[in-house]
Amino acid sequence: MRDAVIPGAVAIGMAFVIQASVAKPYEIPTGSMIPTIKEHDRIIANRLVYRFRDIRRGDIVVFTPPAAAIRACDPPNGVPFVKRVIGVPGDRVEVRDHKTFVNGREFVVKSARVPGYEMNFSVVPEGKLLLLGDNRNNSCDSHQWAQGGEGPDTDQDAAFAPIDNVIGQAEVVYWPLSRVRFLD
Repeated sequence: MRDAVIPGAVAIGMAFVIQASVAKPYEIPTGSMIPTIKEHDRIIANRLVYRFRDIRRGDIVVFTPPAAAIRACDPPNGVPFVKRVIGVPGDRVEVRDHKTFVNGREFVVKSARVPGYEMNFSVVPEGKLLLLGDNRNNSCDSHQWAQGGEGPDTDQDAAFAPIDNVIGQAEVVYWPLSRVRFLD
């Protein structure tokens, strides 16, 4: 009995430690990242990567939504968001002519859908990120947060998420099996 219980307890304990500090699975509840990540895909977030390097433009991150996102999107309690980093501190992001520009140069994400809106964001402040879903027109992201979810008025400060809210980098889709792949 002891030969089965002790290894089982160690395995369960290790699983909890890994999930708490290294990698954590998430089910994606919305289509905000289509076509990169589809609704109900399951992903693994690397919780350690940002201890060794800075967050980069283009990374897909899992994060706790800021207050403006909660007001604009009304997500279920405790459900993190998954979006792509478009602007890091010091960047100026603009969406116009169905394209996204960072610091005056077009920023292309091959899998992202063409945006059907225009926005000129202020400079991304220190300690913040500008985040957009790959499903640009159907994603509750920085462009929606700045508008409070509706209307033409914008609150530029609301468009940004604190870097401290980032839980980890989305690394891999592991379910369904037909879509298993590393994310880029």
